[in-house]
Amino acid sequence: MFFLACALLAAAPILRGGNRQIALAGLLALSAALLALLLGSLSFDRLFGGPPAAGERRKSPRGNVWFALALGILGSSPLWLGVLYLTPVSVETWAGLAGRGALYLGALAAAGGTAPEQLALSLNPQATVTALLSVIPAIATLFAALYLPRQLVEKCLVVLLAAAGCQMLLAVLQFWMGSGSALYFGVLTPIGFVGSFANRNHLADFLVMLMPVWFYWFAQSVSARGSQHGELRFGGAGAWWLFLGFALLVVTLATLSRGALLSAALVLTASTLLLGVKLKSRLNKKQRIVLGVAAGLFALMALLGVGTERVGQRLDTATLEADAQTRQNFTAATLEGARTFWPWGSGAGTYESVFPRFQASDSLKYVEYAHNDYAQLLMEFGLPGVLLALLVAGLVLAQLVQLVRAYRAAGRLSGELALRAWCGLGAAALLLHSTVEFNMHIPALAMTAAFLLGVYLRPVRIQRTRH
Repeated sequence: MFFLACALLAAAPILRGGNRQIALAGLLALSAALLALLLGSLSFDRLFGGPPAAGERRKSPRGNVWFALALGILGSSPLWLGVLYLTPVSVETWAGLAGRGALYLGALAAAGGTAPEQLALSLNPQATVTALLSVIPAIATLFAALYLPRQLVEKCLVVLLAAAGCQMLLAVLQFWMGSGSALYFGVLTPIGFVGSFANRNHLADFLVMLMPVWFYWFAQSVSARGSQHGELRFGGAGAWWLFLGFALLVVTLATLSRGALLSAALVLTASTLLLGVKLKSRLNKKQRIVLGVAAGLFALMALLGVGTERVGQRLDTATLEADAQTRQNFTAATLEGARTFWPWGSGAGTYESVFPRFQASDSLKYVEYAHNDYAQLLMEFGLPGVLLALLVAGLVLAQLVQLVRAYRAAGRLSGELALRAWCGLGAAALLLHSTVEFNMHIPALAMTAAFLLGVYLRPVRIQRTRH
């Protein structure tokens, strides 16, 4: 099971982040095997915790039941969404649904076609099948993160960091060899730092999601080398973690992805504050100031290494305004489509074929995704998508409350809590960047975020400090 999870996480970025038919087929095969093993070895005690440890407060069964129910709805979403959007209904019923009616049937009649007796709710059933299948690998990694023991979860996180290292090395070689390099593997715009993804934005988001994971391992490395008197030592593995962190920051900056730079700034700020909380018992006031200054210098050195002029050009006001206007137009048209198809939506994966109906007449640009995952979710899934998003948000907020309660009860940020908190920040990076990108539609990014979210959602043990 562990090796299948590692294989999924390591293989996902290959071949455009898994966003190819042959790559998706391989990921589905691995996901099916992993889910089969998970279901075969599932037990209540392993998933929801056994008897409480010393000093641990037993959770109420009701809480576990609701958590299991929410996970069940989330995990089975490809199945019940498939039933909803692919089950044929009578053409009369179909014509009465919002956004369909006379427009499509009239166009069919004008073309000399005859309307079938039954039609699926989705406006493009084939695309819906592909879209729902592409969600399964993310669900598999989510449940793997929930089910696997902590030691194996940590090893999976190391695999993700190793994958990030390979991506950074490939990206540096691509940039060094130039736009004609064969290492771009047929990318349409072979410029700059791309890695094995289709564009720089996706590479940047992959690296930003793993920055909080780096903070966790760096904290573990530093803490493990501290003396019994509370002094910190940064030798050995700590030096290697520093190098990896610097590389993550430099390559992320070098992608010049504006959305990723914004999410990175917020995630790094939160991660640095969390690091201070984690190490506060081992740091005096002077050391805390040094830590803050070191973080600032760390970022400044990375910025200088990339080049302030290159970064400044990407953040130029005129460029930002023009790009923001384009994305705003796409989002506005997408939301118009969402209103048209409310409450059922047009069907998963139908955006590419349906969006031209709402595209401005003076815009001839081909649009495959909305560059706003939330607007696209609303258009394709309607009310079911909203309810599913609210379910995920509920799980996230409920877990946040549990983490805060556990921290207050223990009086410190334990390794268990730190692991969940930093992984939660990693998943939040994708959620933030998805307001201006289509990262959720890239299997490698969705799977990485799902795994980090699964780690964040692992049951929390509330253990009170004994006085």
